[in-house]
Amino acid sequence: MQKIRYRAVFKGSGWIFTVWGIIVVLKGLYDVFVGLPESEFVPLANFSKYAGFEVVYGLACILMGLVIFEFAKKVPEFIEKVEADERG
Repeated sequence: MQKIRYRAVFKGSGWIFTVWGIIVVLKGLYDVFVGLPESEFVPLANFSKYAGFEVVYGLACILMGLVIFEFAKKVPEFIEKVEADERG
């Protein structure tokens, strides 16, 4: 029998989604209130719309991370894996 940490996989992915969402939300808020388009040919209205999409995407990532954390509470901490017989 081999013990495998099963809940840690879910917690790790939850942290990845949550941290990435926070980064994207902060970048989107910066673009909405402070930032200017990187290119001169991008109209400010389109740039603001894209920044709004960034904020929504970041919030969705944060929500997904929190849902994964809630799901991880219902998953067992360890699972036991039966090693295969090496005879064939």
